[in-house]
Amino acid sequence: MSGAGGGQLWLDATRARQGGADLSAAGEALSARRAEVGGEIASTSAQQPWGRDDIGAAFERGYRGCEEIVLRAWEGLGRHLNALGVDVVRSVDANVNTDATASGRLARVDSR
Repeated sequence: MSGAGGGQLWLDATRARQGGADLSAAGEALSARRAEVGGEIASTSAQQPWGRDDIGAAFERGYRGCEEIVLRAWEGLGRHLNALGVDVVRSVDANVNTDATASGRLARVDSR
């Protein structure tokens, strides 16, 4: 969108659609990295490379919950970015269609 001037709001539909597509692609890329790198993190930590002695057990208690939170957040962020991008494109299309419909109705009223 570009600025509002004279009481009107201008939407650059092409740029807004591209922004939505870029946002969706970023979400997909983030999800792919989560699956790859996050999966490696989870797999490696499941083996408890810090050991199973008292110190390792203490580390495990502090670490496991944090790992789960970070991996869930990472996964959710990718999903939400993707969905937000799709919603941006859908919103732009709805706005353009609404504007075209309203414009057609006004043209019919003006021609009477």
